[in-house]
Amino acid sequence: MKYLLSLCFLLSACASTYEVTPAGHTIKTKDDYMEVIEKYSDQVRQYSGFYNTLDFQATLLNSTVAQAQLAQSSMLYQWDEKRFTEEKGKYENRLSKEAEVFLSFYTPERKNDDLFKDTTIWKIFLDVDGRRYEGKAKKLKLQLAEIEGLYPYHNRFYTPYSVIFPVPMRSIEGKPMKMTITGAVGSGVLNFQP
Repeated sequence: MKYLLSLCFLLSACASTYEVTPAGHTIKTKDDYMEVIEKYSDQVRQYSGFYNTLDFQATLLNSTVAQAQLAQSSMLYQWDEKRFTEEKGKYENRLSKEAEVFLSFYTPERKNDDLFKDTTIWKIFLDVDGRRYEGKAKKLKLQLAEIEGLYPYHNRFYTPYSVIFPVPMRSIEGKPMKMTITGAVGSGVLNFQP
């Protein structure tokens, strides 16, 4: 009986899954954050025999992901209420103007990793609701630890990109989306479910 009570006490102690930021916001734990990232992410890996020719993973930055990232960043950087409100405004503004996807991109030939250049060999498209939008990739200049804090699947062998599409995320979220990356080296399709 004593062991049963000890077990019940131990299990009940593990029941809380929320943390509170210094600004007083209640956020989910890192595991809950990872669930959100995994839900709105997809990955493509292509091989030629044992040789990896193309590898990329991406996360759709919709309202749910933006809110989770806001809470995660608030926890990591211990933002006060003023900073939290400023950052929330930035997220809201971006969601109203454009659709954004974080892309972790790898190809073994360094010269082929040029998504950010005007003369790139790649094209990036977002297909949603019967329409196709062409994306523009921008290389992210953040520290590796910062990027890994928001996208744990990213590592130093991959190049981080922000891909922007000329359509407000607010108008397309909640619909299935397909992001295509295609070029002379290969192509792949990422599927994002609502």
